[in-house]
Amino acid sequence: MYTLTIMLSQPEILQHLESIHQLNDDERLELSKICKPLFLPKKTKLVETDDRFDSVFVLTAGLLRWYFYSDDGTENNVFFSSEADHAFIASIPEYYADRRETKYTIEAVVDTQLLLFPKELFEDLAFQHKGIFQFYVKSLKIIIDTLRIRTEQLCSDSPSARYEVFLENRSYITRNTNRKHIANFLGITPNSLSRLTARIQKKRPPKN
Repeated sequence: MYTLTIMLSQPEILQHLESIHQLNDDERLELSKICKPLFLPKKTKLVETDDRFDSVFVLTAGLLRWYFYSDDGTENNVFFSSEADHAFIASIPEYYADRRETKYTIEAVVDTQLLLFPKELFEDLAFQHKGIFQFYVKSLKIIIDTLRIRTEQLCSDSPSARYEVFLENRSYITRNTNRKHIANFLGITPNSLSRLTARIQKKRPPKN
């Protein structure tokens, strides 16, 4: 695993934190004091299976994927987050069950930049500052709604419908992610994804 701590000045960190609109200047300043900017080159892993991870983070540039391996060795892609999404606080899935060890791997799909915060210090600030608390709650709502939509799609939508919605709503991921990972995320084979792509392209009107 290779990561690089970015040497940013406090004004540069504050500039990155401007994307979090719930925060006022004082709250951004408090977060900047506990922030560690991190750069992950493409295919670098932020965390791997069985690692202990005590941080939360905000993705500021790039693209991450969350995946784990089944007992039979099958890779399961369960979540993507990119610079095209709204900023939110993320971590290992076990974080929401108050656990530190993870079965997941989080990998940079392209060169990626993060703002890393110690979990306990971030939570302390969230209970002291209204804007940080509101950002924390908003992040939880984003994650819950994303999982709700994904669960409903897997239960009721056809593979074609899932893929068309993915193309429409996650175009940055579509352009930058290996197609086998997208197919796995959608619950179909790479060959099925290729057939769906060809079918969708035929349906589109020709360019003038």
